[in-house]
Amino acid sequence: MATLGLLRDQRRDEIPASHLDLVECPPVAALSTIMADGYPQTSVVWCDADGTTVRVNTMRGFAKERNMRRDPRVTLLCYDPRQPLRYLEVRGTVVSMIEDGAEAHLDALASKYMGRRVRYFGECIPAAFAETEVPVLCRIRPDRVVAMDATGEKGDRCPPRPTRDAPALAPGLAPAAAVPIPASHADLLTRPICGVLTTMGPDGRPESSLVWVDHDGTCALVNTTMERRKGRHLAADQRCSLLVVDPENTGRFMQVRGDAELVMDGALEHVDALTRRYTRHPAYYGHVYPIDQASRETRVIVRIHPRRITLDAIHS
Repeated sequence: MATLGLLRDQRRDEIPASHLDLVECPPVAALSTIMADGYPQTSVVWCDADGTTVRVNTMRGFAKERNMRRDPRVTLLCYDPRQPLRYLEVRGTVVSMIEDGAEAHLDALASKYMGRRVRYFGECIPAAFAETEVPVLCRIRPDRVVAMDATGEKGDRCPPRPTRDAPALAPGLAPAAAVPIPASHADLLTRPICGVLTTMGPDGRPESSLVWVDHDGTCALVNTTMERRKGRHLAADQRCSLLVVDPENTGRFMQVRGDAELVMDGALEHVDALTRRYTRHPAYYGHVYPIDQASRETRVIVRIHPRRITLDAIHS
């Protein structure tokens, strides 16, 4: 059976010592910001820590930079794609965005990630970009930290409650016009790779978690329950994003931003199929979780209708 690994003795706003490595140049740091239309945008960034804040570096005028200036509420999910069941979610507030010293910080980040002393402009990307791009150093103050280390899904679930009458789509929003999933990156949704699903909480802040992924040719798919936070969030607000990073090349990724449709029909069969893809087990209940838990959960397939799909690192 899966074991829950949410660290419950930590302060809500403190990164535990056991997970400090995941804010000091983690293999993947997925930053979710809030766009002007209220949708979350999730992108891969480099990050490190300075003791009290988590630091990320972006460029003036980039979408995430504009988002953070407009709304400082962000979420950073840090993990190793090869060990996705250990991760760190930092829900925080951007407390400063400065250009002074940002290029030096970017060089330091590049050196940490490359394992040798390098300059970002000229060694990581062509030097000509220094003429048009201005680095911005952003400091994020943690407000809520979720540290996970387990062989199963994180344990911050609420007690089960009836949700059979949950709407197929959140009220007030219509499904997006179809945006095709590009064939060049469809493998990211069919290989056993965990993705970062970001939903919008009731306080308007993005929240992220690692999920199993799939697609049906039209939509990216995730499987969850209506009793979990992401299920409750999507029933109230269908705006979401899904980021899937190739563990073989973290500069290759796909972000699907769109609207979630919650489908109960076939959800149990779907989670069993995902279980066979991602684990050695034949079924979810009875192997990943106790079989009697099935009666306490309302399984749904989350069909993410893409509004926008972005691919790969800008400078890759």
